[in-house]
Amino acid sequence: MNRKITTAIIIIAILALIVSLPFAEQIIPKELYAEYGVLIMIVPVIVLIVLLIIIGSVIEKIANKKPKLEDQRNELVQELKIAEKQFLKHKIDKKTYDGISKKKNSKLIEVESNIDSQKKGSLSEKEVKKLDGISKNKQKVLKGLLEQKHKKVHELKITEKSYLKRKIDEKTFKQIRSKISEELISIDSKIKIIQTTEQIKSLEMELKTGAKEIAKQKKSSDKRKKQLTELEMLEEDLLSQMR
Repeated sequence: MNRKITTAIIIIAILALIVSLPFAEQIIPKELYAEYGVLIMIVPVIVLIVLLIIIGSVIEKIANKKPKLEDQRNELVQELKIAEKQFLKHKIDKKTYDGISKKKNSKLIEVESNIDSQKKGSLSEKEVKKLDGISKNKQKVLKGLLEQKHKKVHELKITEKSYLKRKIDEKTFKQIRSKISEELISIDSKIKIIQTTEQIKSLEMELKTGAKEIAKQKKSSDKRKKQLTELEMLEEDLLSQMR
């Protein structure tokens, strides 16, 4: 909550307490006033201050809440229309108009990409399969990266459409495409690192399991050899006795 508002609430509450003190004996029962004194006035004021601060904080959060994506898109579209009208009426020059158009269209592409991502859902079946075999603690990270990639790819498609429809110029298109391409390279790199790390862990587990199985088989083989040796010795004993 704003510090100035909080200070104002506290000052008003203290002034109200000071003004009401002379009338305290008339308002509050004598027994209670005699037992608790000024405390019986201070406690309600403190409670009131805390409640006012909480209410003020809630109101401020609601007021500062970010607008919905659809509202952001409508606002950007409206701003672009106003800028175009002002340019056509020669109220702003071409350089100013191009600057506004570039800035607003770049933001509009990002907003439209977010809207479409929400409507279409996050990941495709092919992308979901990439989560198979990944440890739970890294699945969340990988899913987030795949969602980011999905969003950026879609954002790139919208950028291309905007360029083809002449909503943005070639220079702006190349700048946005370059930025998105760099972000995609970074995302792909992080995805590859997670997948490679998990593959190595999986291979290590397979090798350990294989080593245990080999040791088990060797132990079983040694046991069989020992049993065969004992049988051979028993046969020799029997043959020698028969002779």
